[in-house]
Amino acid sequence: MFVHFWSSIANLRTTRAVANFFSDLLTHTEEVMLAKRLTIAVLLMRDKRPIDIAHALHVSFSTIGRVSTWVSRAKPETKHELERIIKTSQWQVFFDKIEALIDTFPPRYGTDWSKAGKEKFIRAQDRATRASLR
Repeated sequence: MFVHFWSSIANLRTTRAVANFFSDLLTHTEEVMLAKRLTIAVLLMRDKRPIDIAHALHVSFSTIGRVSTWVSRAKPETKHELERIIKTSQWQVFFDKIEALIDTFPPRYGTDWSKAGKEKFIRAQDRATRASLR
């Protein structure tokens, strides 16, 4: 059963075919959660803080914990694919938007606000530079 399922997915040749297949197979909520889990995994690999991920994606800490466990136990092929996603330019634009959203949150209690503000400014400059180079 699983072999047929995975081979059916492997035979889908275009992004549109894969999207249509999964939109028919999954409910809207399942699609959103699957996309959020992938995004959580990539953000964790980019060393984003769980609290920032939770606020930006509106997910629970238990979801982030489960995804973190999955990433730490993932096969080398899976980790390689996640790293490839991080380097893809269309994902870079998406991550810049997420990072900009995260930067709108105030610093945590006990944080040096001046230092945090300078770090946010530097990240904003880096995003602007990357955007101008695209």
